[in-house]
Amino acid sequence: MVKVLSKLTDSQREELKKGIIEVSGKAMNRTALGIVDAVLKLYPSVNMSELKEILPDSINPSAPKNYRSLFKPYSDRPYGVVQPGSIRQECQAQGLEISNSHFVEDGEVFKLQDGTEVLVSRTWESSDSETGQHDLQNLINHVQQYGVKVVEFEKNKPFTKGGYSLEVINPTFLAAMHAPKASSKWWIIVLVVLLLLGIGAFFFLSQQKATPAPAPTPQVVDSVPVDTPQVDELSKLKEDIKAGVNTENRSITFSDIHFTKGKADLLPQSDSALAEALGLMRDVPELKVEIIGHTSEEGSESFNRKLSQKRAEAVMKYLENQGIDALRMKATGKGFDEPLAPNDTEENRSKNRRTEFKVTDDGVKDS
Repeated sequence: MVKVLSKLTDSQREELKKGIIEVSGKAMNRTALGIVDAVLKLYPSVNMSELKEILPDSINPSAPKNYRSLFKPYSDRPYGVVQPGSIRQECQAQGLEISNSHFVEDGEVFKLQDGTEVLVSRTWESSDSETGQHDLQNLINHVQQYGVKVVEFEKNKPFTKGGYSLEVINPTFLAAMHAPKASSKWWIIVLVVLLLLGIGAFFFLSQQKATPAPAPTPQVVDSVPVDTPQVDELSKLKEDIKAGVNTENRSITFSDIHFTKGKADLLPQSDSALAEALGLMRDVPELKVEIIGHTSEEGSESFNRKLSQKRAEAVMKYLENQGIDALRMKATGKGFDEPLAPNDTEENRSKNRRTEFKVTDDGVKDS
């Protein structure tokens, strides 16, 4: 049994089944590639025999009948989910093209810690040529016990070139799975830490006596910078509302609200743009807005829609924490449905990653 699994309790095994890594795929075979990627991220120290234990050959027993094969149905050898890199030499010796049966391009081949190549089978059938079973669905059902949860794949396009995306949905459990065991001489570590803390405290107190501490500066997020791209738009919006001009459905785009790649964690370089948004909400107390998250076209549609929703909610939560009434805001994620530019260069993709504030009610009464 894989070492990581052997140390889990029964309750932890049940939690594992709820999913630790989520896979979204655009084609059946790419979804299988994503599943193997997720397994190796969850269990990075496995060897080939342990990987075969997690992903047994019985899940995908036979290769299709439309090309000559080393595998079933033309031999007794099961096709399987993964094969070691040595399968390359076997195919070459038989005059077979390895790329017909396995993923071999850059970014599609995995390596174990011992250097063994892992090649993923590229043929997955909704009705296996030997068993009639839905091989990919069998794989999806099987890996759930190991913490891999598949949320989307295109069943009717088995050979369409597509992609996949992974999302860690339970990072706390993932970290706990790989936490090193405490040393039997833990008390020595504790003693050393306490000693270091004592030395640090001594020098800190000495410094405090030597130099009086300055009075703390209140941390208030209130000011709006004057050199950011949104200032003119914000000023115009405020002036129009003050003048009684109806501004409902007007939008302001904040391109400088940044997040950790693939996540909804706000980054420090977003502070100026967030201060602008906060200033707007404070200066116009009657204003209600829809906060809309947009992404570039990288990963699946489902993943990006969920990511954009979470990012919009993160901005809304920030404003709420600064005292803005949640009833004045609504968060919406549109994924990559409304791009500002083609997703063909990094510069254009960065334009599509943005947060939009759309006025839903400006408090101006129709005359």
